[in-house]
Amino acid sequence: MILLALVIFLLSNRLPVPVGFWPFNVSLSLPFGAVVLAGLVLGFFIGLLAHLPKRLSASRRANRAEKRVAELEGKLAATPPNAAR
Repeated sequence: MILLALVIFLLSNRLPVPVGFWPFNVSLSLPFGAVVLAGLVLGFFIGLLAHLPKRLSASRRANRAEKRVAELEGKLAATPPNAAR
């Protein structure tokens, strides 16, 4: 469904627009739909890269917590039932 919407958007916005790259003094003429789609994709990946360190940190914390829980459950299972009180 999303792919169909993207195809319709690209086909509806085929008029060329000038795109300039400031520091290089280069100008291209690209279809408007492609320019908008490229901007969305670029923004998605920039957001992904900004979120990735926090996600990796949370994943490492969760793995450490799971190992600690398994360690404590092992100690609890090794303890005699009367000693736990």
